[in-house]
Amino acid sequence: MRVLIISDIHANFVALETVMSDAAGRYDTVWCLGDVVGYGPAPNECVDLVEAEADLCVVGNHDWAVLGHPDLDIGHFNPLARAAVEWTQGQLSEKSHNYLTSLPAEPLEPEGADGILVTHASPREPVSEYIQSPEVALENFSYFETKMCLVGHTHRPAIFHWQLRKIYSRRGRRNGIPVTVDYLRPYEGQCVRLELTELQRLILNPGSVGQPRDNDPRAAYALLDLESLTWEQRRVAYPIDLTQSQMRAAELPRRLIDRLTFGS
Repeated sequence: MRVLIISDIHANFVALETVMSDAAGRYDTVWCLGDVVGYGPAPNECVDLVEAEADLCVVGNHDWAVLGHPDLDIGHFNPLARAAVEWTQGQLSEKSHNYLTSLPAEPLEPEGADGILVTHASPREPVSEYIQSPEVALENFSYFETKMCLVGHTHRPAIFHWQLRKIYSRRGRRNGIPVTVDYLRPYEGQCVRLELTELQRLILNPGSVGQPRDNDPRAAYALLDLESLTWEQRRVAYPIDLTQSQMRAAELPRRLIDRLTFGS
C-alpha cells in the first residue's frame, strides 16, 4: 500500500490542490496529520477536500483552537496566530465544524498498517509538543511501542532514527546498550529506505503543505510505501501569490501573508 502523507495544511487550499495533483496516481490512501485550518484563507474548502480524500485524519492544535476546545487556550498563541484563529472561527461552516470535532486527538494505529502510529505533534503530547531535536525525539520513543511514528506540527520535514547499539569490552563482555537518536533532514525527491528492526525505530515528519517553515516556500508532503518500506520526501511549487491575494482579501495579518514567500 502506498500512502500519501500530508500535514499542516493551514487552510491553504491552493497548496493542497497542488499537492494532490502532484501526487496523483502515486498513492492508494491518504493520511492527514492535522492542522487542516488556521492561518490561511480557505478553511472550509480544505476541510471539504480532506474529508473527501483522507482515510485517516487526526486533530491538530489549530483545529482545536478554532473549535474553542477547553484544553487549548488561544491566549497562549502569538497575536498573529490568534487573529487568524478568530477570523477562521467566523468563517467555519457547520459542516466543517462537525468534521473537525470528529477528529481524534489520541494517536492512531491505522488499520492494515502494522507497526505504525499516527499523531499530530508527539506521542507524549499528541496535540501540542514540538519534536525538533534528537533530545526531544529520544524522550518520545519511550511513549510508543510501534516501529515508526508519523508526526507533523513543526512544519519541517525530518526523520529521527532511534537505535540500540551493543558495546562490548576487549574481553567480549557486554558493557552496556546505549541508545542513540540521529536526525536527518530529507531533501526534495530523496527516497529513504526505512530500516525497522528490534534495534531500530523511527519518527517521521513530512513537513507542511500550507505553511513550510524550513526556508523553502514549496509545499511539502511525503509518500510512504508500506511494501518496499520507503519514505519519499516531496516538494512542489504552487502559486503562492494566489493564496496571498486571498489572504489580503480576507484582511488576514500582513506578516502571515509575507512569510509564505520565504517559507519561514
